[in-house]
Amino acid sequence: MFDMLGRSVTRHPVRAVIVWLFAFILACAGAFWGFGHDGLFARLHTPVSFVQGTESDEVNTLASRDADGVTILAVVEGLDFPADAPQVMALMDTHRHLLSDVARVQSVFDPFQLPDLSMPQAQGLMSDKSDGFIISITVDKDLTEKELKEVEAHLEDAVALLAQELNKDFTQTQIHIMSTTALSNSIMAQARDDLIRGEAIGLPVALLLLIVIFGGFIAAGMPILGALVAIAIGLGSLWGMTFITDVESFTLNIASIIGLALSVDYGLLIVSRYREELARLLGERGYASDGTQMPPKDIGRLIVRDAMEATLRTAGRTVFFSAVTIACALSALLIMQAQMLRIIAASGMIVTLLAVLTATTLVPAIIVLMGRTMIKPSVITRIPVLKTLVRAVGDHTSDTGFFSTLAKGVHRHPWLILGAVGLILVVMASPLRGLEVRTTFTDFLPEGRPETTAYFIIQDNYPALVNPSITVVGDIPVDKAGELVEHLEQIDAVVFVSQPVSVPGDDQRTVVSIRLDVDNQVGAQVTQVVKDLRSDNLGYTLQVGGPAAIQMDFIDSIIVRAPGALAIMGCAVFLLMFLMTGSVIVPLKAIIINSLSLLASLGVATLIFMNGLLGMPQVMGMETFILVCFLCFGFGLAMDYEVFLIARIKEFYNQGLANDQAVERGLQRSGRIITSAAAIIVAVFIGFTFGDMIAIKQIGVVLAITVITDATLVRMLLVPATMTILGRWNWYAPKPLARMYERLGIVH
Repeated sequence: MFDMLGRSVTRHPVRAVIVWLFAFILACAGAFWGFGHDGLFARLHTPVSFVQGTESDEVNTLASRDADGVTILAVVEGLDFPADAPQVMALMDTHRHLLSDVARVQSVFDPFQLPDLSMPQAQGLMSDKSDGFIISITVDKDLTEKELKEVEAHLEDAVALLAQELNKDFTQTQIHIMSTTALSNSIMAQARDDLIRGEAIGLPVALLLLIVIFGGFIAAGMPILGALVAIAIGLGSLWGMTFITDVESFTLNIASIIGLALSVDYGLLIVSRYREELARLLGERGYASDGTQMPPKDIGRLIVRDAMEATLRTAGRTVFFSAVTIACALSALLIMQAQMLRIIAASGMIVTLLAVLTATTLVPAIIVLMGRTMIKPSVITRIPVLKTLVRAVGDHTSDTGFFSTLAKGVHRHPWLILGAVGLILVVMASPLRGLEVRTTFTDFLPEGRPETTAYFIIQDNYPALVNPSITVVGDIPVDKAGELVEHLEQIDAVVFVSQPVSVPGDDQRTVVSIRLDVDNQVGAQVTQVVKDLRSDNLGYTLQVGGPAAIQMDFIDSIIVRAPGALAIMGCAVFLLMFLMTGSVIVPLKAIIINSLSLLASLGVATLIFMNGLLGMPQVMGMETFILVCFLCFGFGLAMDYEVFLIARIKEFYNQGLANDQAVERGLQRSGRIITSAAAIIVAVFIGFTFGDMIAIKQIGVVLAITVITDATLVRMLLVPATMTILGRWNWYAPKPLARMYERLGIVH
C-alpha cells in the first residue's frame, strides 16, 4: 500500500496539490462564509446539559420552560438607595419606553413600577447592597436563535441610551445585559478568541523551532503548511457537522489542538526521513550527501522521487500506524452517553485523518514539485551562530551520537534505570489523591464581558434571582406542595427555598428551587444532598436537578461506559502495535508504560491547578470532560512516540542487528525526531494556555506535561531499559500469531 502511495504521489504531484487546494478553498468557504447558512462560529452551541435523557437534563428542561416568553435581565449598578430612588423613579418613568419600544419586546418590568419599593416583588429586583436594581425584559418566545440575537442587539442599543440618561445625574452608573443567549455567545466568542491566540503563539514558535531543526525555511515550512491545510479542512468538516448535530464551542479548540499537534508531528517525521533518504541516495550516486554538490536537473529529479518513495514506504507506514492508533484511542469516546464527548471524538478522528493525509500526500507532492530545491543547503547554514545551533540540534543521519550513547548507558544499568524512572513517575502521580473534578458552565464564563459581569452581580447581590443549587420537580400540584417545601427547608445549609410553581403546561407537577450556603455549588456537600433527595420517599415521584445533579449524572454516565471505552482503546492499540511489530510483548508493555505516564502527567497537572502554580489559575477541580478527552488523546499521543521509536528499532532489528544494537541505532535515528517533535508540540500546547478559558488551559498544560514526560523519561530511558531487560523476548509472539503476521505481508 505504501509503495503504491509513494508511486502515486511522486508521479502525479500536481494532481495531489490540486485536490488539496480545492478541498482547502471549499472548507474555508464553508467555515468562514457558510454559503449563506452562517459560518462555523455562528453555528456553534454551548451545552445546556451534558448528558441528554438523564434526570437532571429533564429537570432542567422542565424548570426552564417559559410560558410567557424569553426573559432578559438588565443589571443597573452604581446607585445609592434609598437616596437616589426618587430621581431614578422619575427617570425610569420618562425613559422606560426606550426598552419597551424595541420590536418583539412583550413587556418591561422594574421595581419602580410598583407603588412601594418595600414590596417583596420590588425587593427581589433591588440589590441587597442598595447600589442597583434589575430591569426584567420579556421578549417573544417563538423567536429563532438568529431573531433573538437581533432583538438582543437592539436592546443593547436601547440600554446604551438609557445608560446615557442615567449618567447625566449618576455618573458612576453602568448597565449590563444578561441572558442565556448572551452567556452562550460570550463563551463561544471566548473559545474563538482563545483559538486565534493559541495558534498565533504556537505556529510562529513551531516554525522557529523547525527552522533550527531543518536549517532552512523551506523544509521548516512543510509541516506548518500541512498543519494549516489540515486545520482549515477540519474547520470545514466541523461546519458540515453542525447541520447534523449540535457542535459545542469547546470542540473547535480541542480539534484544533489535536490537528495542529499531529500535523506538525507527522510532517516533521516525513520531512526528516526524506532528508535522510536524500542524503543516502546522493552518497550512493557519487554526490556529496550534504547537498553541497548539486546533481544535474534530470538526475536530481530522479533522486528526489526515489527518496520520497522510500520515505513513504518507511516513515509513511509509521505515521499511518500512529494516526490509526490515535483515532482508535479517540473512538473510545464514541460509546459515551454524552453527545459532547461523541462529537469531540468524531472531530478528533477527522483531524487525525487529515493530519496523516496531508503529511503523506500534500507535503510529499510539494517537495517533489520543488525538485532539487531542498537538496542544496539553506543560506541559514552559512550564518555563523545559526550554523552552530543547527549543527547542534538539527536532524542528521549519523548512527552514533548522544542518543546511541544514552542507550548504551541504559544497557549497562537497565534495572537501576527502570526503578528510578518508575519511582519518579509514581511520585509525579501522587497528587491524584487530592484530585477533584467539576462540571459547571460558570467555569467557562469569560471574565470582563458585560454579560459575565451581570451574571456574577446577580449571584452576589440578588438573592431572589441567584441560580439555585438544586431544583426539584415533584409529581404533585402546587396547592399540595407545602409538605415538599417544608422538607426542603429542613436541609442543612439551606438559605433560600423558592415559592412552588407549576411546570408550564402541566399543573400536576411542581417546581421548587433551593440555594445552599456553600462555596462550591457542585462540591461534595451539594452532591450528597442530591443523592439524599433522590433516595427520599415522599409518596410521589421527585426528580432532582441543578448544577451538582448535572455533574453527578455526567460523571455516572462516564463511569458506566468507561470499561467498554477502555476495552476498545486497549484492544485497538494492542492489535495495531502487533500489526506493526509482530510482537505481543511490545503492545502489552506500551499499554502499561503509557498508562503510568498518563497518570504521572495528570498528577503534576492536578498539583499545578489545584494550587495555582506556574501562573495558572487555582481551581476547585479539574474539568471532567477535559480529563476524559485527555486520557484518550493523551494515550494516543503517547503511543505516537512509541510508534516513532519502535518502528525504527524494529526496522534495524529486521535488518539483522542484535536487540541492543537495534535499540541503540533506533534511538539514535529517532531520538532527535522525538525530542524535536516534543519541543514543537509543547510550544503549541503552551500557546493555548495563554487564552482565558480554564478548560483549554487545563488541556494545554496536561498535554504539554504528557509530551515532556513521554519524550524524556519514558522514550529515552524507560523503554530502552525494558527492551534491554527483555532482550529477544521483545519480539515474541505465539507461533499462530507469528504465522498470521507473516502471511499478512506487513513486515518492513
